[in-house]
Amino acid sequence: MNKFESLLPEILTYFGNAVLASADLRQRTLSLCGKQVCIAYSSEILETSLFKAFEHLETIENTAASAFRIFVCDGNVLNRDLPGWAQLVEFSAKDKKILMYNAGDIHALYNPDSKVFSLVDTASGHGWYYLPQAADLPYYEKAAPMRMLLHWWCEMTGRVLVHAAAIGWASRGALLAGRGGTGKSTTAMLAAQSGFSFLGDDYVVLDNAHGPAVLSAYNSVKFRWEMVERLPSTGTLSVNHPKADDKGYFYLHETHPESLVRTLPLKAVLLSTIERLDKTTFVRLPSTKGLLSLAASSIFQMPGSGGPTLKKLADILRDIPVYQMSLGTDNEEIAQALRDFLTGPAE
Repeated sequence: MNKFESLLPEILTYFGNAVLASADLRQRTLSLCGKQVCIAYSSEILETSLFKAFEHLETIENTAASAFRIFVCDGNVLNRDLPGWAQLVEFSAKDKKILMYNAGDIHALYNPDSKVFSLVDTASGHGWYYLPQAADLPYYEKAAPMRMLLHWWCEMTGRVLVHAAAIGWASRGALLAGRGGTGKSTTAMLAAQSGFSFLGDDYVVLDNAHGPAVLSAYNSVKFRWEMVERLPSTGTLSVNHPKADDKGYFYLHETHPESLVRTLPLKAVLLSTIERLDKTTFVRLPSTKGLLSLAASSIFQMPGSGGPTLKKLADILRDIPVYQMSLGTDNEEIAQALRDFLTGPAE
C-alpha cells in the first residue's frame, strides 16, 4: 500500500460524504473495555449484520464524549466504491495477501478474502469500516466484526485482543487457548450450557490495569460442524447452514443471555487438547507455553501486531499459571472437572 498516503485525503473525504449521505444513519453505543464506543451504520442491513455480536455490551448512555467512534458503510451509500478500491483489489490479487499500512497514528488493512477495508486514526479516536456490498459479508465477519478496529483500539488503551475463548466460575476466569480443532469452542459452549460465565469463544480482551483480567468483546460462538455430534443443540442454534459455510455460528445473547459477563479476573490459561480420556485432567506447564501459544495465534489473527502484542501479553501473563487441559469424553464430567479446577486453591 505504498500509494496509500496519496489516497488518504480522498478516502477520508469519501467517508465524510458517506456520513452526510446516510439518510438512515443508525447509531449504537457500547461499553467496551470500560470505555464508551459509538458505532454508526449507514444502513439497516449493516446494523443487523454487524451489531448482534456486540449486543451484550450495549449501553443506553450516548454522549458526544465517546472514546472511540466507528463509521460503517458500503459502496451503496454513495453509489461508488472507495477511492483506490480497484488498485487495492489488483495489488492484493497479485500476491494473494492482506495489504497493510502503518504510519504514525494511521493504520489500515485490506483483507481480500472478506473484501473489508479497515482504517483507524488513533490520534482522533476514529475508525472506519468499508466493504463494497453489505449483502456479501462472510459469516465470520458477522460472528466477530471489526476485529482489526478492536485490535487497534485495544493497543490505544493499553490492552490486547487475543485469539482465545474465555469462561468463568466462582468469579474466576480462564482462557481456553490452543490450535484450531482442540476443543476450545466446544468447551466454551458446554460451559455456557452448564451454568458457567461466558466471555468469548474466539476473541477476548486482556487487561492488566487492576491485575490480570479478561474482558468480553463478542457474544458469538463459531464452531466446526462436527461439534454438533458432541453438543446436538448447536445444530438447531446455528444461524447459517453447513452447505453454505465451513463453520457454523450463533449469538449467545439470543440463546443463553444469562451466561454472559463483561469481565472477570484471569486466574489460569488452559491449553486444551482432545485426548478422549475417561476423565479430564489438568497438568501444570511452564508459563512460556501459554505465552507462546496465545502470541502465535493472536499475531497471526491480527496482522501487523508483532512486538507490541508479545510484550503486552508477557506483562499480563507473567504470574498466570498455565495448564494442559486434556478433555474427557463425557460432557457432564468435563463441566464438573472445570468447576472443581476453578474452585480449587489458587496457585
